[in-house]
Amino acid sequence: MNKFGACAIAAFTLLSPRAPAADLPDGKGKELILRACIGCHKQDEIAAYRFTKDEYHTIAYRMGERGAQATRGELDIIADYLFENFPKIEDPAKINVNKATAQEIAAGLALTAEEADAIVTYRQRHGDFHAWGDLLIIYGVDGKKIAAAKDKISF
Repeated sequence: MNKFGACAIAAFTLLSPRAPAADLPDGKGKELILRACIGCHKQDEIAAYRFTKDEYHTIAYRMGERGAQATRGELDIIADYLFENFPKIEDPAKINVNKATAQEIAAGLALTAEEADAIVTYRQRHGDFHAWGDLLIIYGVDGKKIAAAKDKISF
């Protein structure tokens, strides 16, 4: 990022109205989030995020690269705060398509064994899925079945 991009982000952050600090739980990292994140993100959006610890760290570093006004150590504190207060919780009623076997996917999402195998093969070659729509591009998987099962899918 050039110096003008970083300056624009810093100016936006300083000029943006901030939501009341009471919306986020107290803890180490809250003040850093208010300083470095709220200029671009709303507190209610931050509170709705649910990621693993590694995902929060990856996101925090990416925001640092995009101009968030925080050191790498502060980004670590932010990520730890977010994970502590807003962790990703697995829903046992859903099928995690990034971890499930082909048999679990077939049974849980009402797919054929071939469709479930295609999902697992695609995941092994291309990495984790992030949204149910990611499954729609897999050759051999019926998109209508995926759309019908979207509320049963987790990541």
